[in-house]
Amino acid sequence: MGKIIKKENAVSFIARIMEGAGMPPDDAALWGRLMTETSLLGFDTHGIRMLERYVDFLTQGGATTEKPRIISASGAITRIDARGCMGHLAAWKAVETAAENAKKYGIALTSVINSGHIGACALYSKALAEKDCVGFCCTASRPGIAPTGGVKPTVGINPLSVCAPVDDGSFFLLDMSTSITAMGKVTQALDNGKQIPPGWALDKNGRPTTDPKEARDGSLLPIGGYKGYGLALAIELLCSALAGGSFAGEISSWITMPQNPTKIPFAVIAVDIGHFQEADGFRQGLKAWLAKVTDVPKQEGVERIFFPGEIENERYRLRSKEGIPLEDVTVESFKRLAQKYAAAEADFSVP
Repeated sequence: MGKIIKKENAVSFIARIMEGAGMPPDDAALWGRLMTETSLLGFDTHGIRMLERYVDFLTQGGATTEKPRIISASGAITRIDARGCMGHLAAWKAVETAAENAKKYGIALTSVINSGHIGACALYSKALAEKDCVGFCCTASRPGIAPTGGVKPTVGINPLSVCAPVDDGSFFLLDMSTSITAMGKVTQALDNGKQIPPGWALDKNGRPTTDPKEARDGSLLPIGGYKGYGLALAIELLCSALAGGSFAGEISSWITMPQNPTKIPFAVIAVDIGHFQEADGFRQGLKAWLAKVTDVPKQEGVERIFFPGEIENERYRLRSKEGIPLEDVTVESFKRLAQKYAAAEADFSVP
């Protein structure tokens, strides 16, 4: 049987490790909370299992402990230079800025350049939804998708997320990459010595592969063929071209080259619900609409139809109560970090 870790133990352990690795205490506490939130939602490929890699990214020089600073602000538009800091912290600054501006102007866009990896975009769209906004977050990434018909990856997998509050305290939450799968799932398979499913990726010669290492060195397939490729470019247009940020080919891998700044650009958009209607009415209407959407005859073998985010909502409630499941490789990673930074070992338990 595997082990689990309670959310409060995960937050405090991660904060201690990051502080030991050189992150200021306040930033370490926030970072620990955001990483744990990722795993509570079920985005395990981007969650606490990646702690040791993030530590390497910080301690080997790829990330800095600088504070993000505002480059320019004009009404609802804000540009931020992350100055190479850990991406979660830059993204949280962007969320706070966009939310504040949306309350004033109805809609706000915050662009960020020179950031570290921000993790799951869902963290930030959900944080905006909790402030009675419709939240949107997207980010450019290192090359991971080859242009339609090509072999060499030149476009980022460029994930995006949209979130809005629903009346029962849950959220409509769409979080997706423009590739068939996230690179984090490829990395997870590699860590656990497993193959990936057919149809996910191509090797460096453009041939289909189920080997996660070949996939990492090759390219992921876009969703919907040329449509996913086009969507990835559109996100890069918003995050890179418009904001003056790095394009995919200029972005470094924080995993394979943790000594190099990633220079990731991303964008956060907040739309304040109150500028359109009462927030309570919006939440009630959204709940009723989603109920109608999913209340249809089911295909053979289907027990339940979900709306985007429903699985994550239920997983969040369950894990908040019972704890986050950990793979054996993550448990061993936590033990190494605890020993290295003289931190108390994370409080694991067996379910």
